[in-house]
This record gives sequence, C-alpha cells and structure tokens, in this order.
Amino acid sequence: MPSVPLNHMEIAPFYWFDGAISPRAEVSVDPFAHGLHYGTGVFEGVRAYATPRGPAVFRLREHMERFARSAQVYSLKIAWDVPTLCAAVLETLAKNELESAYIRPLAFFGEKTISLAPSFYCPTHVLIAYRALGNYFGAGQENGIRVTISPWRKFSSKALPSTVKASGHYANSVLAMTDAVTRGFDEAILLNDRGEVAEGTGENIFVVKDGVLRTNDRSADVLHGITRASVIELARDRDVPVEIGPISVDDLHDADEVFFTGTAAEVTPLACIDGHVFSNARPVTLALREAYLQAVAGDDPRHPDWATFARVASGV
Repeated sequence: MPSVPLNHMEIAPFYWFDGAISPRAEVSVDPFAHGLHYGTGVFEGVRAYATPRGPAVFRLREHMERFARSAQVYSLKIAWDVPTLCAAVLETLAKNELESAYIRPLAFFGEKTISLAPSFYCPTHVLIAYRALGNYFGAGQENGIRVTISPWRKFSSKALPSTVKASGHYANSVLAMTDAVTRGFDEAILLNDRGEVAEGTGENIFVVKDGVLRTNDRSADVLHGITRASVIELARDRDVPVEIGPISVDDLHDADEVFFTGTAAEVTPLACIDGHVFSNARPVTLALREAYLQAVAGDDPRHPDWATFARVASGV
C-alpha cells in the first residue's frame, strides 16, 4: 500500500510498546503507573519528513542516544539498546504506512508502588507513538510568532537536570505556555533564576546581531537541543559567526533577529517580544531555516547521515 499522510494532529493506529508493534487500542497504561502520577518518565520528539526517497527521520540515532542518557539519570531500565530502538522507530513508521510523522519515544515507570523511589520497585515501560504535526505554530512558523517574557522562571539545574528531557520537567513549560496563550501570545520565553534568558517552553533561542549568531548553553539551564546543535553546525558551514554564551533580555531587544529552534518549532522567527517588534527582514534566520529544511530531507551533501530513510532501512 502507498504511504499516506495523517491529518493534522491525527494519531497513528500502531505503536511500539515494550518490544512489539501493537494496535493503539491494545496499548494500555495501568491507572497506578508511577509515571502517570509523578511524571517519572523521559521522552524524545523526533520528526519524519516526506521526501521522494521515502520518509526521512531526522537525526534518529542522536535522539535515541539522548533518550538512553535521560533514562539513566532517572534510573529507568530500558531493556533495548540504541540500535534496537532505532530499528523499532523505523519498523513502526513503516507499519503505519506514513510518509511523515511526529514520533514520540517515551520510557516511564509503571505500576507497583507510590514510593518516590520507583527504580527499586516499578517496571520500566517503553512506548513509541506516532502522530501528525504539520507546522507547530501554523503560519507563524514562517512569518514569525508573538512571544512574551514569562513571569514563570526556568527551574535551576541544581533542582532538576535541565539537560535531561524528562516528562515531569515540562510542568514548568505548561505553566508558562498557558499564561502566554491566555494573554494572547503564541509562546513564552523563560528566564532562569538569575534573570538571564533560558529558552522557550519547548525551544532553544538564538539572537542575531550584526550578522553574528548567538545562543546560550547548559550554564543557562537549557536543554541541549538536537535542532540547536544542527543549526549551529549549519551556520558554521555557511561562515556565519557563532557565539555561545549568556543572553540577557537587553540582548533580545537589541537583536536584529531572534528565532526559536526545536523538533516541533524547526526554525521559527520571532515577530515580537511583548511590545518590541522585529523587522520582517530576517536574512540569517531565513537562510538557516532553508538550510535546515534541506538537511531534514537528506538534501545537504555535507550531512547525509542526518537523515535515515525509513522504508529503505526497514526493507519495505
């Protein structure tokens, strides 16, 4: 059968759950699963893009390696190694007969106890689910989004490991995003406990000033995004100067361009931050967005290994 697209936000019919591909209706989570009650899980967001060569999964191995590292921090015992998990992603994508998808691997503690030391009692479940996504910010993904500085602060790495993509961590982002949308914005920027710029609710942030690209690092309590790392490399490929270091609110307002990066956001320009409006001329952002969209489709000869073609790899 030919590949088919999902309607926006539609969920695919097959998941990979604890070692086997199963129909969605047969996958269940116990009401006392520890991860459901306490957010004790880790996850990834991965995208597969439609291409003439079949679905291209972007930086699959890097995502699954981070998934495994995140699980280790929370003592989640994943029974499958990274190559097996990568194969599971590709096989289930093919089983769903999808030409593009948003892929969500999730490892979480299951049922057994309400103890706050679940690794001693609870089994680890691993789920890989698929759904459509499209442009996360709609037309704003290309034209620019309206953003506010959140009254909520990003949690300190001394409280929770910010470099781990953990389920419970995103309660912080839910508060910030809910506040932003309630006030009429598309997204929020969180400052850290020192008042420096950290990141969006699910994105890293870049500023451009006089042709120089700048982003922060883990010292600012940010997740080291795989899209972030990709954009830095794409910028250096094009001789765009890159600086890594703290970003202040004044740096945001003084910038010529500001943009978000992330698996869902891809490369999304900011049209305004609160009352500060940016120019529609975004030469660096647009060049990097175009470069990124070429790379995710496997069309950048400098980074051919960034795209894994699902139907070639899975043999279907």
